[in-house]
Amino acid sequence: MAQAQGLVTIQGIKSATVAPGGLAFAALGLSSRRAELDEFFDSADGSLVLGFGLGDANETVGMQVTANITSLTDAFGDSGNLGVKFSRRVSMTGTPVFVGLSFDRLAGWGDGTLADPSASIAVTAFPRISIAGQDYRLMLTAGYGSHVLDGLQEPGGFAGIGIGLTPNFGASLAWTGESVTLGTAFKFDGLDNFRFSASVNDVFDQVDGRRLTVSASYFFDTGFGD
Repeated sequence: MAQAQGLVTIQGIKSATVAPGGLAFAALGLSSRRAELDEFFDSADGSLVLGFGLGDANETVGMQVTANITSLTDAFGDSGNLGVKFSRRVSMTGTPVFVGLSFDRLAGWGDGTLADPSASIAVTAFPRISIAGQDYRLMLTAGYGSHVLDGLQEPGGFAGIGIGLTPNFGASLAWTGESVTLGTAFKFDGLDNFRFSASVNDVFDQVDGRRLTVSASYFFDTGFGD
């Protein structure tokens, strides 16, 4: 039987995994719509996330620290917040399972001070399935957060599934608590440190929030904190 292949991820919800210790990243995201009452392409906006990983979730506890620049259409960097996530692998079998605890919207500045801090817990597993003799890696996540429903104001649950279809492409489906996000992730040969994604949030327009989001991420090893 062929070995499991594929680029696996889930777009639209938080997972229980963190960046490995010593790995830093920058992710630029662009959205076709900023506010619920805007038309699909009337208020395009972007965001920037900077982060790095510390520790080893496989051996002890992994930690990820992020800084979120929440808008690129206003004065750059004038609004944002910080986030931190802790992760621990709880299964050492052939199916890795992680538990993660996230704290978000911390130490906000600018418009970032208007959002209350939030917390969530998630479990993420990476089982395999076999289709026509080919082994594929899955990603399964389920969690519960303090700010999930009613415009990120009320607690609720979320879940998702992702599959790595080829070494360069993966797809996912997520329930955010109120709506469905259909996502893809891909990479290109020769650009090993880059990852790209595209997703449609609120696919069925359940909360009048359907929008297209694309992102590009760059990863690099700092040699620090691993």
